[in-house]
Amino acid sequence: MLRFAPGGNHGKGNPANDELALSGRVLVVDDDQVSRAMHRAILARRFDVLTASTGSEALALCQQQLPDLVLLDVEMPVLDGYETCRLLRKWTGIPIIFATSHQSLEEHLKAYDVGGNDIVTKPVSSEILLRKVTVAISQYRAAESLVEEKKAVEKMAMAFLSSASQSGTLMNFMRSSIVCQDYHALANELLAATRDFGLSCLVQIRHQGDCTAVTARGALSPLEIAILENASEMGRVFQFKQRLVVNNDRVSIVVQDMPNEADDPVHAGGLRDNLVILSEAAEAFAVNVDMRLEAQKRAEQLQIALSGAEAALNELAENQRAMLMDTRLLLQELIDDIEKTYTWLNTSQAQETTINSTMEHAVQRVLGRLGRGGDFDTLFAQVMQALSAGRGENLIELF
Repeated sequence: MLRFAPGGNHGKGNPANDELALSGRVLVVDDDQVSRAMHRAILARRFDVLTASTGSEALALCQQQLPDLVLLDVEMPVLDGYETCRLLRKWTGIPIIFATSHQSLEEHLKAYDVGGNDIVTKPVSSEILLRKVTVAISQYRAAESLVEEKKAVEKMAMAFLSSASQSGTLMNFMRSSIVCQDYHALANELLAATRDFGLSCLVQIRHQGDCTAVTARGALSPLEIAILENASEMGRVFQFKQRLVVNNDRVSIVVQDMPNEADDPVHAGGLRDNLVILSEAAEAFAVNVDMRLEAQKRAEQLQIALSGAEAALNELAENQRAMLMDTRLLLQELIDDIEKTYTWLNTSQAQETTINSTMEHAVQRVLGRLGRGGDFDTLFAQVMQALSAGRGENLIELF
């Protein structure tokens, strides 16, 4: 039979017992009606009291409404106090105090072995019983409070470590992405960062009328392609159950296994914020890739122009050398032709000497003028050296 007795004045009017005043619910289990009533009367001064006359009844009551403490008789039919305590200990750690008439050490040790917290001997002292029940409940609550505080501290520590880890992931993404040479490399870095967050994602980077999309499973399926096409139209941040979409003008991240915010709002919120940061950083690095590719294109064009300039200058040098050689030959032919005309011109020796002197002077002036063109070779060599140095640069680095 189940009975309930409301608590009394909870120690009011008795200053000596005020320090022991403690609210709570106690279950008294005893097959003897007199003992049950007496224990209930003592405990009702400070606690709400439930009673049960059998071990089975006590177990059922604890399943329905767990008390703060069980005062348990040892000698009961069918299910004695020891077995009742052993069954309770399978699923609860609430204080259990045995009330027994046994005085032997062996019986007392047996009570502790099955999970009892304390023992009072019958007939019980009301003050000792109240004191022991109060202390047991107080200690249990303090221990439970410490456990909860430990869990809270562990949760805070894990949140801090998770935040630190995610911050490290962001920093690694920044360092590795700033040197990406193309969109595919950038998309893979972004996918690696989301994987470090413990997420399975699709990543898309749009560029110049085209796009680059990657997933951890390799080639995208038709369904994944359709998801990415629709994702870019879903607004800045969109979430439906475990799917989360983060969009920028050129970057989309589709998360397929976002943690449930109801289970851990701090972790889920932190992940969402960091995914937004990732997408914004990837957007900036996509512009960086634009500039790199444009610079590379211009560098290739410059290499082509340098090659053309080098070929033209080489041709010019050959023409210059050929012109100098031709000029010397023509001057010598001119001298030879003039000397051949002396016979039919019937010139005197003095005239020939004068003409030869004049011709020699003119030829020397021309050869002297051509000789000063030696600076051309030096300047040409400097230009060719500069062009060769320029051809050695295969890529213009932005950073």
